[in-house]
Amino acid sequence: MIEQTVRRKKVTPSAIQRRKWKGVPITVVSAYDYPVAKWADEAGIDIIFVSDALAMVGLGRDNVFSVSVDEMVYHTKAVCSGSGKSLVLTAMPLLSYRDPEQALLNAGRLIQEGGAHAVEIEGGKENVPVIEALTAQGIPVLAHIGLSKKDALAKGEYRIKGRAPGDAMHVIEEARAVERAGAFAVAMECVTDRIAETVTKIVSVPTIGIGSGKYCDGQALVTQDMLGMFDKFCPRFVRRYAEISALAVDSLTEFRRDVEGGAFPQTEHSTQMNEDTLRRLLETKGVDEELLEESTPKGRRGKRREKALSGYVDALVKQLDQAG
Repeated sequence: MIEQTVRRKKVTPSAIQRRKWKGVPITVVSAYDYPVAKWADEAGIDIIFVSDALAMVGLGRDNVFSVSVDEMVYHTKAVCSGSGKSLVLTAMPLLSYRDPEQALLNAGRLIQEGGAHAVEIEGGKENVPVIEALTAQGIPVLAHIGLSKKDALAKGEYRIKGRAPGDAMHVIEEARAVERAGAFAVAMECVTDRIAETVTKIVSVPTIGIGSGKYCDGQALVTQDMLGMFDKFCPRFVRRYAEISALAVDSLTEFRRDVEGGAFPQTEHSTQMNEDTLRRLLETKGVDEELLEESTPKGRRGKRREKALSGYVDALVKQLDQAG
């Protein structure tokens, strides 16, 4: 078994920034419930991300656009219950931060009601006023640039960022803009590796790569992808570390077969009742003495004891049937 991190300090936005200065890689994984959050925390993950991928990998929807602030608050609460030392970062859903006032209201809910330690906002220069407003109120913001849900909604497709010179410069400018606005870190999704490396070198805040190569200050993956818990599709930049879904189906199938075949439950899975106690119960119900004698074998241990108890129950059922 891989050694787990068992003792560490609470992770904060400032601690994440110090990781960049010290050259210590940052780890980010998603979680939407208590068990997965607890796994991540016990594994020593720095940031547990309640992302809007919840809509697909957690709620089974076809896209991420429909997730609501209420749903994000609900799942953030569950994650915070299991987070321990990890920093809990919650994504603000699409169209929940169209202006600073709306952003403050919804981010405030994620922090106050959900318990998040920071929020994630997708977009660059157009969201500078929002980032400035949130950070001015003490709400830590991680800015997300590169692959955009807004682009996917408008154009109907996801495209790698940073391949063409103009596109590459746009990514760099976006990173600089959100850094100046006060974001404590920048996530880059599906940005070409060399442009991600350039951004990492020119901004003072940590960069988190999501399919953006090895040169970022940290890496993020959706837990359901990396652990094989979501089988509809898997991004090509994901490394599979386990096949939890297959293991779960095999285990549940084994349970079904055990129940159908009578292999479960066994005596050790049941709460036993003393035969003398059951006998007294039968007597209080007026079960005939003859039935008790007929149902009671001489032995009191092992299989004989089980037969005795079964006989008592049969006698009680017979008497109740006659009475009813």
